[in-house]
Amino acid sequence: MNLDPIVVLGGGHGAHAMAADLTLAGHEVRLCEHPDFSERFKATLESGEIELRGIGRTGKARPALVTTAFAEALRGAKLINISIPAFGHDLFFEAMIPHLTSDHVVAVWAGDFGSLRLDHMLSEQSKSARPVILEGSTLPYGTRISGPARVDMLLFANPILVAALPASETGEWPGALRALWPGVKPAEHVLQAAFANPNPIVHPPGALLSVGRIEYSKGDFYMYREGMGPATRRVIYGLFQDSAAVAEKLGFTIPGYPAGDFDKPASIMGEVFECPGDRYDVIANVKGPSTLQDRYLTEDLPCGLLPISQLGDKLGVPTPTIDGIIQLGSLVCERDFWREGRSLESLGLDRMKPSEIMKYVTSG
Repeated sequence: MNLDPIVVLGGGHGAHAMAADLTLAGHEVRLCEHPDFSERFKATLESGEIELRGIGRTGKARPALVTTAFAEALRGAKLINISIPAFGHDLFFEAMIPHLTSDHVVAVWAGDFGSLRLDHMLSEQSKSARPVILEGSTLPYGTRISGPARVDMLLFANPILVAALPASETGEWPGALRALWPGVKPAEHVLQAAFANPNPIVHPPGALLSVGRIEYSKGDFYMYREGMGPATRRVIYGLFQDSAAVAEKLGFTIPGYPAGDFDKPASIMGEVFECPGDRYDVIANVKGPSTLQDRYLTEDLPCGLLPISQLGDKLGVPTPTIDGIIQLGSLVCERDFWREGRSLESLGLDRMKPSEIMKYVTSG
């Protein structure tokens, strides 16, 4: 299946890596950042080029288009990849929706329930032309920007669970995406894909339980090297158990990890990514978070964990570890993640019974 032209929306680590990798693979790629962030995107916008280093494909990539104009980027495109932190979804969705057609396929990486949010926003705006909407469990890459218009590829994700909303439309899409990213596998539905994202399970404990070290070091902190001791890994396992209990009540399972995986050096994060050589050593050398206002907290708590907590409330399933970590993060970050997070109302699920939620994500 020909997915070109391929659009990558975003201007951070993941978007730069995706645009460069797919360009070097021979695809027609359009990279589009939101105009609100054009200043930090300036080097890439002016040069029209991205240097990709590290593992996999490397070299100077020149996408077919580098822009901040959504209309230009989306016109005539097939696959649209949302590669931004989930707290930015609304801003990008608002800019994208006027230009969406039924010919588009929108993939949200990592979803953090973003497929549900986009579908709800389309309904609120009575948008008749509905694209195929896909949710991915994680971004296909572990990557970091290392300089102006330069990005380092560190790791590849495997597995990456993908489903359409509703699941009855998933069909051939995982297979088509596997041609781009070999780790793609079909999920039962978008909820399973969202629950399978390891970031909200691993990042918040690693950051919050190391908050003193982050502040003291003034940014010279390596979470996977310094912040992943046995006690932290026990909290990670507690978050996973809470999530698994909510999923079970809804009638599905999160792709499981043997209990021993939680005790490995990077906990379960080492089971999701791969690279040549020692992946644990590579993960240990990923720097950060350098500040408390980092996506490890400001994305993963309100967008990754809050929906699971609220689903637990609806189902009568206690989520004490999830609730505790959200509350702790709110205090540490001086923000009310309970109020500003991705609520069931924002996803259009607040008035649905559990059976209606499952019908919505499976058959529409």
